[in-house]
Amino acid sequence: MSLEKALEKRLTNEVKKMKGLALKFWCVSFTGFPDRVVLIPLGKIFFIEFKDTGKKLSKRQELVHKLLIKLGFQVWVIDTQELLTGFLNAAKG
Repeated sequence: MSLEKALEKRLTNEVKKMKGLALKFWCVSFTGFPDRVVLIPLGKIFFIEFKDTGKKLSKRQELVHKLLIKLGFQVWVIDTQELLTGFLNAAKG
């Protein structure tokens, strides 16, 4: 299993423990959208992009992430277990 898939699996398991949802999102008509939309109780919404360590976002992903941030959402790019732990701690807080 690739690191990207392992991170994604851990995220979904941990979000379930928080009584939240980690939805796989695939938008045919809008490319570059993050891999997961995470919904945590009390109305917390996060967008998560997984990458293998050191891999860069595409130009389209960068553009979409900037748009989501401009709309007021948090977008996390996670490529290590440490970053995933940081996200999970932030989501709980």
